Amino acid sequence: MNYRIDKDYIYMTLSKGDNINKTFEAFAKSNDIGCAHINGIGALENPEIGYYSLITKSYSHKVFSGHYELTSLLGNITIKDGNYFSHTHITFSDNNYQVFGGHLFDAKITAAGEFIIIPGKKNINRKLDLTIGLPLWCLERKFE
Repeated sequence: MNYRIDKDYIYMTLSKGDNINKTFEAFAKSNDIGCAHINGIGALENPEIGYYSLITKSYSHKVFSGHYELTSLLGNITIKDGNYFSHTHITFSDNNYQVFGGHLFDAKITAAGEFIIIPGKKNINRKLDLTIGLPLWCLERKFE
C-alpha cells in the first residue's frame, strides 16, 4: 500500500493481495483516523458481500469467486467497540458486464486499488441500536 497526503485528502493505492477493509483499518489505527469518508475503484478477487435483514437482524453472506472490476466503493471509518472500523459498500462487475453489490466484508486487490480517504476532525463512535441490530453512529446533535 502506498499513499500521499494532499491537504485534507489521502490518496491511497492498494497493492495486489491487500485486503481492502483490513488495510483501511490498519491505516486508520496507525494514523489515528477515527472518522473518514472513503471512495475508490479498482480490481478485486473473491469479494465477500452481504445483505442485512431487519427481520432476522443479521447479514446474509455471499462470496463471489474469481476476479472482478471494482466499479465503486463507498464507505467510512469510525470507532466501534474501541477499534477502528471500516464500513464499506461496493459494486463490482464480471467479464459479462453483470453488476453485483452490497455490504463489503472484505476482498483482495488483484491489479489496482485507487482510493481517496477524507478524514474528519472528530472521531465518530458507534453504538449498538437494539431496535435495528446494528452499531450506528453516535452524533451529538438531533434535528427534530
